[in-house]
Amino acid sequence: MITILKKHPIYFLFFALLTSCANSELEIAPWNNTPVPVVFSILSPNEPVQVYLYRTYNKDIPAVKNPYPEAKVYMCGSDSIWIELTRLSPDTTMFEDSQKKLNIEMGKTYSLKIELSDRTVHAQTTVIPESAHITDVSCVFSGKTDENLVWDSLPKYVFDTININNLSVKFSFPDNNEYGFGFTAYSKPIWGTMFLNEGKFVTDYLETPKGSTSFILKFTTIDPLFNKYQNAQDINSVTTSYSYNSPVLALIESFGGVLPQFSNIVNGVGLFGSSVTDSMHVVITNLPE
Repeated sequence: MITILKKHPIYFLFFALLTSCANSELEIAPWNNTPVPVVFSILSPNEPVQVYLYRTYNKDIPAVKNPYPEAKVYMCGSDSIWIELTRLSPDTTMFEDSQKKLNIEMGKTYSLKIELSDRTVHAQTTVIPESAHITDVSCVFSGKTDENLVWDSLPKYVFDTININNLSVKFSFPDNNEYGFGFTAYSKPIWGTMFLNEGKFVTDYLETPKGSTSFILKFTTIDPLFNKYQNAQDINSVTTSYSYNSPVLALIESFGGVLPQFSNIVNGVGLFGSSVTDSMHVVITNLPE
């Protein structure tokens, strides 16, 4: 049985990393003195191919808006045909396969190459060949409501009324204990209790907008390295105040000697990984007339 603690919902980028405070022995990380490229990219079928590129910083190395204006980012599949990704705007650090030339498929291997003025950063990943599947879902309105902060309203603090539901999911999953799994709805994670030995997930606190009668439930399988990032974040969330900030913020903080074991980026730090998502349309029952 795996228990996931219920947390106050926050809009966030899904994963961050383990900080050095969870390590019993601190070491000097190379990026404490010299900036190192930070790369983050998760490949998934039917999702846009994107790469985030930044660099580490600390109190002596200032953060800048675009540390690598000269960067050229390329990706290829097993055909070794390199496709150049497009920088989304002149001052952004996000690159995308805007022409959708890359076809991301389960079980296929992809390579990443980033050309900078002083180095070439590269990495390789194989997209998960199999995924978990939702087999049955029950979602029942509990009769309870709550108030949820509308984050786009800050600093005015506007609240919306939400419904609280009981959710029960049955699923099948690959026989690989290094994979990670997670449920989301409305682009937010769902916290509850997952019984992997029974193929069952339950929660008595699924939030849905008032007036909603159905939603899309997503069940995502993540690769072993990506899973290490998520597990590290689960540990880190109980000891830091920035529990669910972006993976890049976590990467560019000082991590002592912890971070490299979670990185598969050559000549940099970060993650080039994959995920696969199954989904099901779910109807909410027991709603008032």
